[in-house]
Amino acid sequence: MLINKSKKQYLKYILSFLCLITILFWPESFQYIDDQSLINDEYNAIIQKYQFIKKGEQSELKELFLAVINDRLKCYFNTSDYSLRLQNCRKEYAYQILRTARENLKSSPSLGEFMLCIQDCPLSYSFCNGEESSGTSTQDCREIEALCIERCLDAFWRGNSLSDTQ
Repeated sequence: MLINKSKKQYLKYILSFLCLITILFWPESFQYIDDQSLINDEYNAIIQKYQFIKKGEQSELKELFLAVINDRLKCYFNTSDYSLRLQNCRKEYAYQILRTARENLKSSPSLGEFMLCIQDCPLSYSFCNGEESSGTSTQDCREIEALCIERCLDAFWRGNSLSDTQ
């Protein structure tokens, strides 16, 4: 009788332990799946935005924006610390774009959304550099980044919504 009772107690402990482990780790695996799908969705959205940018047309501000992009690239080249790049180079980049837009466009912007939009434009330069097609040059990638700025202007400054420009 003693062996039978201890076996039951032993099985209860094992079953309780397994239930506890299952409860602790089960939601974690679901959270991981949700995080992965969210990351994939964000990545796909960025890729779609990049493809959308490439279909755009430049305006008369192209040369001004290329100068801003060249300044950003020079700052990146001279600054090896990533946090300093964000602190200094990106701030100056956003300021120059904002100043150029204010000087050359007379419409009323949706400024917050515009500033968020242009934060992603250096990514379009990086995507362009990372494309497998061997025909892309640094100048082409600068023009892609300038197109991104133009698209942001179209969406949030020139009075168009993003769906109107597609």
